[in-house]
Amino acid sequence: MASAKALFGAAFGRFFFRDATVTSVRALGEKFRLAELEGDALTGVTWTPGDKVQVYLGEDMRTYTPIAWDAASGKTSFLLYVHGASAPGARWARDLMAGARCQFFGPRGSIAFTALPPDVTFFGDETSFAAAAALKGVRSARNVFEVESERESKRALTALGIEATLIERTADDAHLEAVARTLERSPPQSLVLTGRAQSIQDLRRRGLRPAKTKAYWSVGKSGLD
Repeated sequence: MASAKALFGAAFGRFFFRDATVTSVRALGEKFRLAELEGDALTGVTWTPGDKVQVYLGEDMRTYTPIAWDAASGKTSFLLYVHGASAPGARWARDLMAGARCQFFGPRGSIAFTALPPDVTFFGDETSFAAAAALKGVRSARNVFEVESERESKRALTALGIEATLIERTADDAHLEAVARTLERSPPQSLVLTGRAQSIQDLRRRGLRPAKTKAYWSVGKSGLD
């Protein structure tokens, strides 16, 4: 069954969505793909690093953080993480090819990176890598990520020019103790927590008081905005 967002897209997409063409898709390992898009509808757009867009997938919509946006030439880029096997976003990311047309809504506000202090401590997971790339353009950052595979994640981050401390997940989330120890000395006003909702909640229970939080996904839920 199509989601409410997808039904909205089907009814009003031609009025509110931006049309773009995928010009290239590059694999950064097995689960990460860097997609470049362009189109006349992308020119003259006001974009702030940290903004999000919602891509219309026909049966559903998925939210992404553009890495960069050239409003003069009408170009943007997304880092796509193939999260899961059969979810609409995972299928779209896996199957996307140059020449494909896509529609999306935005950009609009998510985390205002330019409003953060000069030095940021940024926590997240694989779904946060694109945001870290956008943050890199406006703030120096100490990145800490919980990841499924250190080797796979390092390959993608190196391609994006991002340095990070990587902590591999454990089935019982015991790794979050090491994450908390790594983050605990960060000034609260410079701490940003993103990624999995359950990890953010756990770190807050451990006493961390971030300036900003943004859950990109949650266990048992799909299509978080």
